[in-house]
Amino acid sequence: MTLWGNSLRWGTGSIRAFALTALAVLMLATPHAAAGEPPARLALVIANSNYADLPALPNARRDGDTISKALVRASFVDGSSGGAVQPRQDLSGAATEMELAALERSVRKAGPNTLVLIYFSGHGVGLGTYGDAALVPTDAGLTSVRGLITRAQITDRLLAAGARTVVIVLDMCRNALDGPALAQIPVGTTSGRADPVEFSPRSKGVTRYAPAQRRPDQGFLVAYSTSPDQLAFDTGLFSRVLAEEIVRPSQNLAEAFKRVSDRVALSSGARSWQKPTFDYGLQGEPPCFISCNPNSDPARFYDCANCPWMRVVPAGEALLGSTQGEPGRTRDELPVRRVRISRPIAVSVFELTLGEWTACQLDSVCRPRPNWSKDNPNPLIPATHLSYSDATDYLRWLSDKSGRVYRLPTEDEWEYAARAGVTGPFGFGDDISPGLANYDHTARYRNSAVGPFRGYPEAVTNYPANAFGIAQSEGNVWEWTSSCFDGSPDQCRTRVLRGGSFQSVPAELRLASRFRLPEDKVRIDVGLRVVRDLDPTETVSLR
Repeated sequence: MTLWGNSLRWGTGSIRAFALTALAVLMLATPHAAAGEPPARLALVIANSNYADLPALPNARRDGDTISKALVRASFVDGSSGGAVQPRQDLSGAATEMELAALERSVRKAGPNTLVLIYFSGHGVGLGTYGDAALVPTDAGLTSVRGLITRAQITDRLLAAGARTVVIVLDMCRNALDGPALAQIPVGTTSGRADPVEFSPRSKGVTRYAPAQRRPDQGFLVAYSTSPDQLAFDTGLFSRVLAEEIVRPSQNLAEAFKRVSDRVALSSGARSWQKPTFDYGLQGEPPCFISCNPNSDPARFYDCANCPWMRVVPAGEALLGSTQGEPGRTRDELPVRRVRISRPIAVSVFELTLGEWTACQLDSVCRPRPNWSKDNPNPLIPATHLSYSDATDYLRWLSDKSGRVYRLPTEDEWEYAARAGVTGPFGFGDDISPGLANYDHTARYRNSAVGPFRGYPEAVTNYPANAFGIAQSEGNVWEWTSSCFDGSPDQCRTRVLRGGSFQSVPAELRLASRFRLPEDKVRIDVGLRVVRDLDPTETVSLR
């Protein structure tokens, strides 16, 4: 499996006085060690609070303590001492180099099956060298980058020492200011000059604007704990969420960081609008912090931190629609017909989640919508109350963030992906029961069992995926399609929705069932699922 993300796009023109908390996570997998051999897990945690010439960061030490405790629970050992992971506090440049050298020696001793994690909380500098970034030791000054340690340097050393996977977390705020860039400093160098800089209150570092460049190290994952155009403060929100995900079982690193990005975006209040973002290109299935989910799908992928999980649906032919005698059929449904999907497409594994919608909202592209987070603050609940116009706003934002063109499925694409080769009324067979989907369980389909009415959407992960890897097409929320119910495509009055919802009787969950709404209509049980077309090179690599 290959997971792609764009190279980091900083925008054009000047970037003015925004704080940018950065998390750089870089992963490069080498061939697996012998089967059954447990990987060595080494960690180095640095928390710099007190600087000679930079503002103090009172929460950095707490960040270091929080992450260290989580890493101990995840069976990491200290890369220097070999004992329990302990945060190193207020390190000078020389002291930082000593710790890195000790970690490098430990990696060489541990062998090629080693997972290394470095967590840094403190001030940082963004470099325009293929998205590189540098941590700032406590004795570094405002006007020189001499003595800074870049993530490229650290990664190169640890990979050369034989580490199998390197994860570097730079939890640092970088103020984006006008003026000349530190962009001209080559990768791996530590010399140069910069103009004097300013700091936003309680922010964690400095940077200069630099144009986006294509990184040569496409095996790495580069992530940021907030987006380039928004504020983040020294509040400990990111480290707390990251620590909780480190110790959550049954997920790999890609799943863990996706949850971190969704949860931080959903948790950010007016004082700290923080939306983690990252670009990456992982090779192979990522390792796990605690344990791997035996039912996880290694073929699913996402294009950016706040992008939905996607799955390639193969090209093919299928019988879509319903027969005249199918129980529950209405006159609006299409007859049985053979439909061909000529090219593979990527379809979102789940309905759009609340966490993913919130990321668009924090960019002021998507409007705030009523949701269920007060009753159940789970980022995996589907986003609801979405009109067709809301859907198009989200798709425009998602396409901009990912660099890929996302769209709604046609109703033929939706039904083809939902059926996954099944010809009966439902994706799971000819009948339905309360344990298979979220709908009005008080109603029957033929002689189906009944249950209490839930009356709310459930997490999108509550039911297993079909043979194409697409989850919960039936029930939970109605999903918009791009197909027009009446009128021509350029003069469409109503659009087709599919799948049924938590309010639907079971007959409405049949895969041929159709529902229509005006484009500006909003309902509490309407959401969406996204699609994107694949580049020719992706159709092989992403299967």
